[in-house]
Amino acid sequence: GVRGRRGMAASTSTAGVDTIDPREVATFEADAAFWWDEEVGPFAPLHTMNPVRCGFVRDVLVRHFDTTAAGAGYRGGVGFSGDGEGGGEDATTTTTAGTDTSASFSSVSSVSSSDSRRRPAASAAQPLAGLRLLDVGCGGGILCEALARMGADVTGIDAAPGNIAVATAHAALDPEVARRVTYHAAPAEALLAAGHSFDAVLSLEVIEHVADPEGFVRCLSGLTRPGGAVVMSTLNRTARSYALAILAAERVLAWVPPGTHDFGKFLTPEELGVLAARGGLEMREAAGMTYTLRGLGGGSAATGGRWHLSDDTSVNYIISFSKA
Repeated sequence: GVRGRRGMAASTSTAGVDTIDPREVATFEADAAFWWDEEVGPFAPLHTMNPVRCGFVRDVLVRHFDTTAAGAGYRGGVGFSGDGEGGGEDATTTTTAGTDTSASFSSVSSVSSSDSRRRPAASAAQPLAGLRLLDVGCGGGILCEALARMGADVTGIDAAPGNIAVATAHAALDPEVARRVTYHAAPAEALLAAGHSFDAVLSLEVIEHVADPEGFVRCLSGLTRPGGAVVMSTLNRTARSYALAILAAERVLAWVPPGTHDFGKFLTPEELGVLAARGGLEMREAAGMTYTLRGLGGGSAATGGRWHLSDDTSVNYIISFSKA
């Protein structure tokens, strides 16, 4: 099941209705210091999951932008991204990020809707070179830093200022990362209102924490330029996800604090697909993220297992979408 939590627990709808949950933000603020504890604590499981998430993101974005830049486009339908656990920091060299938390968003590296879909030639070490990405609900920057190391210019935003402070401080430890990553403590709608758009928008393990999923998806779409891509991951609403993500992870094994997840907010892939279609997005590729446990017992079990992509979407899953 899902392990760990993300930083943007809620956002605001495109209709302007404020749906940020102060209780969720306060919880993430209280835990912010633990974001880069890779062995124990509430975010250790995300470190274990991150290479698999990054592998999926890398592959779908390379296929999307390299194919469309060549004029081929997609043939339609949903493609399955098969088994694998590559990507992330283990699959790349260091080339990454600068940080900025100014509310004016003057440093946001976004694109205009008229920009070409072509991008500079990428390399094996930097497959995302030339892409401008937005991570909505970036938490302490786990995903942002990995994307930057793959060559992308990344903006990370989060509703919890404590998360942004931790992310900014950690990025500063690596000057290469600090040149490619910019952070802002703000909801996604603030960037949308400022007119920013990006080649691709990512929001992983976030939508299950928002109060208005449809408005949230519409906002993600609004921040994506025409021809761009959106990637989301979340938890399916099944008996198995309840047993693993809530009963096991929260109450029995204590990998994450009790109350981290609300089963009623979980979305099936079909439901997420409907929300995406209403927001002007088309589903392209989907995969389950499966955790193989190696032994039992607290944090060691939370970080000692293996994540891999599979066709089992009954618990964790990740989906890519395109915007016409």
